[in-house]
Order: sequence, then structure tokens, then C-alpha cells
Amino acid sequence: MKLRYSLLLGLGLVIGTMPGGYAQISPSEAEIIEPELPAALPEADLPAAADTAADAAEAAAAEAAAEAAEAAAPGLSAIAAYNLGVERYNRSDYTAALEAFDLAIELDPSLANAYLYRGLIYADRGNYSRALADLNQAVNLDPDSAKALFARGSVYFRQGDSDQALADFNNALEINPDLVGAYLYRGLIDTQAGRHELAIEDFSIAIEIDPNNPTAYVLRGFALERVNNHSGAVGDFSRAIELNGDLPRAYMGRGVAYFHLGLFDSALSDLNEAIRRDSTLARAYLNRSHVYFRQGRPNRALQDLNRALELNPSLTEAYMSRGSIRANQGDLQGANQDFARVLQLNPDSAIAYKLKGDALLQAGDPLAAIANYNEALFLDPSYAEAFYARGNARMAMGDVFGAIDDYSQALAVRPNYLEAFSARGAAYLQVNQAQNAFQDLTQAISGAPNTSNPELFYNRGVVRARLGDDAGARRDFERAAELYLQQGEAAGYRQTLNRMSQL
Repeated sequence: MKLRYSLLLGLGLVIGTMPGGYAQISPSEAEIIEPELPAALPEADLPAAADTAADAAEAAAAEAAAEAAEAAAPGLSAIAAYNLGVERYNRSDYTAALEAFDLAIELDPSLANAYLYRGLIYADRGNYSRALADLNQAVNLDPDSAKALFARGSVYFRQGDSDQALADFNNALEINPDLVGAYLYRGLIDTQAGRHELAIEDFSIAIEIDPNNPTAYVLRGFALERVNNHSGAVGDFSRAIELNGDLPRAYMGRGVAYFHLGLFDSALSDLNEAIRRDSTLARAYLNRSHVYFRQGRPNRALQDLNRALELNPSLTEAYMSRGSIRANQGDLQGANQDFARVLQLNPDSAIAYKLKGDALLQAGDPLAAIANYNEALFLDPSYAEAFYARGNARMAMGDVFGAIDDYSQALAVRPNYLEAFSARGAAYLQVNQAQNAFQDLTQAISGAPNTSNPELFYNRGVVRARLGDDAGARRDFERAAELYLQQGEAAGYRQTLNRMSQL
């Protein structure tokens, strides 16, 4: 692939920390770090030699002229030098192309497309200041050049200047509404800003214009993932693979989509294929670790996370995932080291503080856990899971009313947060607010009618008994006893039978 508009972006969709087990993170709280999206953006059509080739015959003549000019380099004209630069550029001899464009500009400083090409070469070398200087000149000389605006927008995008990039892409599309690359870049900007529906719209327009563009399908696939349209994402990634079977990030994206659909074997197969095609793809190892963890293979998950961090020592999600597994395995020191590393890399990571708090709570230090939950909530006041976790820590300290307040705040943020209803119902039960407890526990059960949590039914049975509903209490105790027995929890089973005998 030509280097001209290649911008390799990583995977922008991460499953979360461990999608299962004690540290599960819901999609709403999954911190999707800088959307590193998978694929090189397609090359825009660059100007033909001297930008005067109106048809294939003229283009062929220009190439022939360039070859002749190369043989007679000492007497080059500006146009011949430019044509020579284009020919060298197209055969990927960028150093020689740069020399030719330098000469063309020296001979004719008004040659806009020479600045365009030279700017692209500087951009690929990471010299963005010189690239922008050249591309600004190209735009100044030819304000109606959609190609120059597109090229400059791509450099602004690489620099992280999304506003300037967006302005250039919008202007380029006003001039040329069929410029596919501009739609793709604009979609990326919308994705980064969380405007996923707008991104999907731009990617879809790009596909309408160029239905055989695999990159457009890959990018739309990741955008569909962001709006939880996992089946649609699978379709787009599959189409991209049909068009180009050597797209590691397409396999990775489809693997993530399969994971969310609960198709773990298919997810593992695709992530294996992504790694087979690109063994340096750190995020493929990260995402495969989630599959391994869900399959009950935490040690394999740890191996993948270690490999991901070898490849990318700044991959914060991998530290969080590894910390979660370490905490789950009782390695609380290792877990805290991982969470501390996340906070070194990203001091504003609310998730890292929340997970560190979880590890401290598991270690029996609820006060320290609360301090970390406070930090998480300072950074993200709408972090429902942090309110819920802080409520659990307060319950561990005996602060029942403080816990009720936290569970209530979690529900204010997420009204259908069933775990918070369950926890608040149990807390109300402790302070003899039976009617409130009944309402919360009933809400938790009705929201998950197939729940296998025996404590929900046990607690509601206790509440019903206090409210004088012995028949309802017996039904709940019977269901709780059945679930305790199925799960081999003898103590809970005996306790439930004892309460039933008191009715």
C-alpha cells in the first residue's frame, strides 16, 4: 500500500476488563480507551502527472515523459521534475521523489501539486510541521483542490487536531461529494467524539460510493459495535474479509462481535486467526484473554495479557484486565501494582480507581476501598457501578444508611440496575424498612425472572414473613431452598428450611 494516506489505527473496541467473574464491567461503564480503530484508511486519488491528464492516453504520455526526463535529468523543467517525482512516488521511491519535488518547486514555486506530494512524504515521516507548511501552500495555490484539503485534513487528524481536520474534510466534500476517504476520516472523528450514529452514516455513504472498499466495512463494523449492533458488525466484518481475506483487524473485530453474541468458540477462532496473521497485534491478545476468561481459563488469559503488554507496555486495558484476574486469584499485591500502573499512564481513569477499590474491598480493607471509589466518582460522577461498589464497602463497615444512599444514587444514574435494587432491598431489610425492602427485592426479581440468586428469594421471603404474607414467604423460601440445593450451598439450604419451619 502506498504510504500517502495510510494511518494505521488500532482496535477501538475493547470488551472491558474481564467480561465475567467478580470484575465484570457492563457495556455502559466499559472505558473504551482512545478508539484505536482497526485499518489503514484508503488512498485518495492523487492528481495525475501535472494534474492535466484528462484521460488514460494523457496519463500514459505523462509517464513516458517522466521516464524520458529521468534519463535527461540535468535539463529538467518544472513540469518534467514534477512528473519524475510522481513516477518515483508511485514506485515507492520516496527519497528520490522528494528530491524531484524539491526541484520542481525550486523551478516553479506555483506548482500546487508538487507541494501536495511533498507534504504527504513529510507527513509519512512524521514531520508534521513541514507537511502542513507544504499542504497549506498547496491549498493557498489551489483553494478548490479537494485532494489538497483531504491531505491536509489527514495530517491534522494524525496530530489530534480533530476540529481542523473536520473542517478540511467538510470543505473537501463540498468540492467533491464522492471523496470516499473524507467520509471515512469524518466517521473516525465522529467515532472518537462518541457520535456513533453520525459515524455509521458517513461509513454507509462511503460504502454506497465504493461498495467494494473493505476498510469502509471494517470501520462501520466497529461503529456498529459501539451501538451494540453486534449482528450488524459481524456482517460488516465478514464482508470486509470476503473482499480482502488478509485483514487481521477485521478478524479481531468479528471476534469481539461474536464474543458479545455469546459465540465464544467463533470468537476464539477469529481472534486466533487475527493473531496468526499479525502476531504483533497487542489488542488481539487482549481481546482473546477475555474469551479465555469467560471459558474458565484464567491462566491462558494471563498469558495473553502478558504478551499484549510485551507488545504494548502502555495498553491500560491490559493492566486493568490482568489486575482483575490477579485479584480474583488472590494476588492482591499484583493486582494493586497493575491498577497503580494504569493510574500512572492515565491518572484520570475512573475505572482503575474503581477496580483498585474492588481489590481492596476483597482484601478486607473497606475504608481504603471507599477512598478509591471516592476518586472514581470524583472523576466520573455518573459512574453507577462505583456508587454500587461504595455501597457494598459501607455495608461491610456497618454503615447501612450510607449504603442505602449509595445504592439510591446508583439507581438514579441507572434506573434498571437490578443489582442495586437487590442490595438496597437487603439493606432496607437490615433496618426494618420491610415495605421498601419488598419493593426493591420484587423489582430485582421481576427484572430478572430467571435469576439463580437464592439470596434474592430468601430475603424477600423474610420480608414477606414480616409483612404477614406467610403464603408468599413460603413460596419464596421454597424457591430459595431449591436454588441453594442446586448450587450445593448446604448452609443456605439449612437456613432456609429453618425459616420455613417458623412460618
